[in-house]
Amino acid sequence: MSRFNKLSIRTQVLLIGALIVAIIPFVIVRVYQQSSATIIDQNTEYNTELVSILKQRVSANYASVSALMMNLGYDTTLQKFLLESDKLKLYDLSQKVESLMSVVRNTNPDILDIVAIGRAGSYTSLAGRSQRVQELMATASGDGTVHYRGYSPPDKVLDKGKLLFGMNIFASGDTQFYGERIGYILVILDIKSIHSAFEGYPRLAGTNFFMTDDKGVIYANSDEPESMLGKIGTDATDGGKASVQKIGRKKYAVQTFELPEISGKIVTAVPIHNLMKELERLRKTSYWLLVVTLLVVSIPYTMLMMNILRPLTRLIRFMKRLKGGNLEVLHDKVDLKGYAEIEVISSEFNTMLARINDLTDQLVDTTAKLYELDLEKQRAEYAYLQSQINPHFLSNTLDSIKGIAIVKGNHDIFEMTTALSSMLRYSIKGKDEVSLADEFKIAEACVKIHQGRFPGRISFKMICPAELQDIPVPRMILQPIVENALGHGLEPRGRGGVLLISAAVNADGRLEIGVEDNGVGIEPSRLAQLTELLSSGKAEPGGHIGVSNVNNRLRLKYGEPCGIRLHSEPGRGTQVVLTLAGPGAQAPGRRPGHEAV
Repeated sequence: MSRFNKLSIRTQVLLIGALIVAIIPFVIVRVYQQSSATIIDQNTEYNTELVSILKQRVSANYASVSALMMNLGYDTTLQKFLLESDKLKLYDLSQKVESLMSVVRNTNPDILDIVAIGRAGSYTSLAGRSQRVQELMATASGDGTVHYRGYSPPDKVLDKGKLLFGMNIFASGDTQFYGERIGYILVILDIKSIHSAFEGYPRLAGTNFFMTDDKGVIYANSDEPESMLGKIGTDATDGGKASVQKIGRKKYAVQTFELPEISGKIVTAVPIHNLMKELERLRKTSYWLLVVTLLVVSIPYTMLMMNILRPLTRLIRFMKRLKGGNLEVLHDKVDLKGYAEIEVISSEFNTMLARINDLTDQLVDTTAKLYELDLEKQRAEYAYLQSQINPHFLSNTLDSIKGIAIVKGNHDIFEMTTALSSMLRYSIKGKDEVSLADEFKIAEACVKIHQGRFPGRISFKMICPAELQDIPVPRMILQPIVENALGHGLEPRGRGGVLLISAAVNADGRLEIGVEDNGVGIEPSRLAQLTELLSSGKAEPGGHIGVSNVNNRLRLKYGEPCGIRLHSEPGRGTQVVLTLAGPGAQAPGRRPGHEAV
């Protein structure tokens, strides 16, 4: 949410508008999808109920046929017929069996024929259909239950589609063949009753029904059932759950129901297009409604955007002109037309501009007065300095002292006076930059003056490669550091003090100057305090003002990471490293202060 709030008003308004425009078609599409799913589910439920009735019809026929076959197969007359071998008796028994079969057929009008055949080859049939009985008997199961034996499609004009049910007959009663298979019975049913059941129930136009067994199609209301069934995928699962499949160029809602009595199934395929006819008009109406809604919403939405964004754009443009530093803009006024809030902003902004203009005039007047006061102060300070000892007069006086020291033969006074005179002339030079060699010379003069104060207590060494001596550096950056090393590090130590001043180029191509002593060092807490002061760029009141001044000068001139770094251990000495922008050399040089002291 925070990211959204940071966006411009234009972007937020456009995003909200795009969201509203996207929601409307999304809702329409979702409603259409839900309606489609509901219609498909309702059709699925209807087909499930219809097929359930048909399955009950098939199951009832199967149960009826099974009961008839069991009663007939174990009738004593049929049992005698199947066991009898005498031809005269067979004839008489066959007449009785046919009469019995006629009675059975009269109880079920769908029965076309009943065929019974004995193991000795004797058989009887109501309609004389015995062509396949021997074959079916040879392939029959060894149990005594009723089995579906297949479907025979009509092959003549007068022939009918037939369902075949067969059962082995075993000897019963008081006979020596008790328990042995003595024959086979076959019942042939007319498929017409099942056709009538399919066509007798109302269903959606275009719905395809198929009933199959394990050998092929038994019933179909399609012209090419095998072709259509071959295109139905494996997604059509048992249980009535519909799956949408593409068959040819159309989509169908396909359902499959198992028929275990005939080792087959019932398949229904309803064209999706037929189901969605009523929804097509709803979808077209929804699209027109979407177009009208967008037109109705876009007009006030555009007006809202223009009344908000146009004044704000003018205000931003005016503020950018003001930001450019053109003070003449303060005398202008911004005129914003729009909503009441926008006009209030315009009025308040103009009032603020007038106030800023007044304050700017006052600030200019005050600044001018302060500048004049500062000039007067500088003039007073300059006059005060002029009233002090003239530096050139002091330099000439030092030269006179040097001459007297030579005449008197006092070499120490000569050395100290020479060093002090050099430092004085160096300090009053007008240049801001000097060569590194000159800076080293002043550092040497500073050390010599200190040696004059404390003879024999301090020794020093200077290392400055010839290729670095002409590098320009800021003036008076070494003298404060050397003064601190002598006064705070080596002087409290007493005798044996050593000072090393060296210069080198580091691996980054920057010039580094090291000032290292073996004095008393700095306590860790004090070292941390000084390091923090150097990092912050502040000066320590009453403390190492010279070090802070040099550090700030280097950072202002060269930027990060130039400046001063401190390394110190109590009792072992201090190392101060000054980092400057060097000549650009990338080869690693000697780090200052790493030579033996």
